[in-house]
Amino acid sequence: MKKMPINALCYIFVKFLLMSPLFLLGQERVFPVEGDLLLSGNFGELRATHFHSGIDIKTGGKEGLPVRNVKDGIVARVSVSPTGYGYALYMEHADGTTTVYGHLQRFEPRLAEVVRDLQYAHESFKIDVDLHARHLFYQAGDTLAYSGNTGSSGGPHLHFEVRNTRTEHTLNPLRYYPVKDRTRPVVKRLYLYGIGENGVVRLLQSCPVERVSAGMYDAGHVVVPSGRIGIGVFAMDYMEGSWNKLGIYRLALAVGQDTVFAFSVDSCSFDHSRLVNEVKDFHGYKRQETVYRCFGHYHEQLFGVVSKAGGSIKVLPDSLVKVSVSLADINGNHSSVRLCLEGGEEVARDSMDGDLLFYDKSYVLKTGRWQVELDSSSLFSSVARVCEVEYDDRFGDSLLVLAREEVPLLKRARLFVRGNFCPQALICEVTPNGRCYPLATSHTSRGLEASVPYLARYGVAIDTVAPKITYEGKVAGGKLRFRIKDDFSGITDYRGEVNGRWCLFSYDPRTAILQCSLGEPAFVRGEWNTVCVMVKDLAGNKRELKIKVMK
Repeated sequence: MKKMPINALCYIFVKFLLMSPLFLLGQERVFPVEGDLLLSGNFGELRATHFHSGIDIKTGGKEGLPVRNVKDGIVARVSVSPTGYGYALYMEHADGTTTVYGHLQRFEPRLAEVVRDLQYAHESFKIDVDLHARHLFYQAGDTLAYSGNTGSSGGPHLHFEVRNTRTEHTLNPLRYYPVKDRTRPVVKRLYLYGIGENGVVRLLQSCPVERVSAGMYDAGHVVVPSGRIGIGVFAMDYMEGSWNKLGIYRLALAVGQDTVFAFSVDSCSFDHSRLVNEVKDFHGYKRQETVYRCFGHYHEQLFGVVSKAGGSIKVLPDSLVKVSVSLADINGNHSSVRLCLEGGEEVARDSMDGDLLFYDKSYVLKTGRWQVELDSSSLFSSVARVCEVEYDDRFGDSLLVLAREEVPLLKRARLFVRGNFCPQALICEVTPNGRCYPLATSHTSRGLEASVPYLARYGVAIDTVAPKITYEGKVAGGKLRFRIKDDFSGITDYRGEVNGRWCLFSYDPRTAILQCSLGEPAFVRGEWNTVCVMVKDLAGNKRELKIKVMK
């Protein structure tokens, strides 16, 4: 019989030990950073394209704070990226959870060496690797890494998550690592929406609220068209010692004593990310207002949501409907707002009809050279059908208009434009003021294709200008610094070589800085070294710069 390797036996023993209830009972709670947790972002917050999957722990505007392992476990995965979580670490624990630590400055030395070896093996700064087979075990309280500001981070902090290891569903970390907080949620105003039988949603009015006592608000008496009414709540939470606006943990809408909508954010699925535009008012968010909509067609796909009749309120002519909205944070600090709706005249049906795209139907829209394919349930609500072409001389081609105002989609639409295009042609979203956002575009035998997340305005642009590379010299720490920029379609790939060998270069797209250390193994001391940087943009344009440096 073949003997089992010693390291495998050790791993099995450790895992058995970790799964022992007696062992788990003996562990004290360890927080990912020392001291009380002070948050700049909490779990389930409504972000631009997703629900926030963890908590953002403030680090006092500093980088380099020790990040500690919260429970005994092994390294399951490590990722390094110029965007997203930046330097990130995934620790797997015997209780069925995985903890995630993101936007790190650097890993602790043992792990940093493993990551560096992987980057060289893959010849890539960007990596995302499963490390189960390495059996890298850390005890609770061990330093895993140091806090930073890498990836798509807006400032120094630690992004921390708790996940169900089996399902990958994220769990509210404040259930495991509580914060001290006695601050109630704040209500800024209410929004009222008319909901037609055809699924059209239109904003009726904004309702200011008056604070009548601690945590109590009143929105008064409002006359609305009779029919189905939806409620939106512009609200936010705070915690003691932090000025940052946080998301609401629990919200409930009641008509009299009957709760018609309720949600709480204890768990999220990454599969539900696009549903964030079901919960928030998309256009309100663009105005920097976080408005929670208590109605919708797809709410119940989300964890923690319960609703009746889609959360809408039936208001009859000449009736009075008493409405209340209650809000709470995870510490039980409560606020509420009351409102009385009076039913007025019913809106004329033809004012809400017209030529529509219904939210629950599929469509193929064609005009000129353009074609758009929408699957059923791609829309959050029914919207006016728009599919026309406008001429715009800034693009030298026709501009497809699918909406007068950007409309988010639950499922991406497939967009096609027929014709013979040069290799640098890209489909772009075009804002009303003419700004272009190039999309990943496929070239096919029939023309160009792209998947789009919005009904908006689209055109074709040609990018023939290669990225720019500027050598900025040697900087502190024995590093060579380059600045790489692309004026239109954006940088998608780069490669650095020294003396013909791949060399590790780090890249920060926020500052456009690409740099490497003179200590990398490809450099030869006492000689002139040839450093070559190659950069490519989304349209496939390439630029190369060679310099010689003495080490």
